[in-house]
Amino acid sequence: MIWLDKVREACLSVQSFQLSLTEPATFGTAVVFLGVQSKEIYKLHKLLVETVSPSPELIKRYFELDNYHSHLTLGQTYWCMKESEIKEMEFASRNALAPFPTFKVTCVRVYKEIEPNKYVPFEDIQLAI
Repeated sequence: MIWLDKVREACLSVQSFQLSLTEPATFGTAVVFLGVQSKEIYKLHKLLVETVSPSPELIKRYFELDNYHSHLTLGQTYWCMKESEIKEMEFASRNALAPFPTFKVTCVRVYKEIEPNKYVPFEDIQLAI
């Protein structure tokens, strides 16, 4: 858990910031998501990856750093949705979720895996105010 202390310290160096959600989009036919607009989210992401120092293989596998695309996942086929439901959700969410909000990011939530592919919140780490 040494990495967690380093993440806590890193978060103290980042000021809270504004983040805006944008219209839904997809990663192919497997994932539907809301876009995210914020310069600061990319800076925070880079800082956290550098702090945790994953291997190059993990960086590639989980689309980190240059391959990172900030988003809020709404649904994906990996979690039992059908491709047709992905398209349907993309269309329906345009109207159902508009107007897309802007909000202040004040913390980073760390999750704990309690069984394979099942996670629960573990700790919220506050950003600097």
